[in-house]
Amino acid sequence: MFVVATRGPDQPNIAALPYVALKGAVQSGEFPGEPPEIFLMQEATYLAHKGTDLSQIKAVGLPPISEVVAFLREHDLKVIVCSPCADARGIREEDLVEYARMGGAGDLAKGAKTHSATLTF
Repeated sequence: MFVVATRGPDQPNIAALPYVALKGAVQSGEFPGEPPEIFLMQEATYLAHKGTDLSQIKAVGLPPISEVVAFLREHDLKVIVCSPCADARGIREEDLVEYARMGGAGDLAKGAKTHSATLTF
């Protein structure tokens, strides 16, 4: 499953949902052979910043994003950060967590094309 996220730490109830959706997809077994992949845009770029404490970001009634990311990383989570969005927020490649990388519109298109389902938050 491929997820596009646009909400960041300032909106924790929405920011957590893409990760929770990916976890549910992995647990369902409906997407065999497809590693969970998330493309972070706009304010969601902060979710891949080393300085963001994901243990403090959660939706009401759901676990913190950090716990969900730990699960997803065990299933080869791919995180791509929109480079122009990150640049506009002063986020550089070296600011990203180890499991994230910068990407662009080509990565967004490829993710949508190569996965059997795409969700946007």
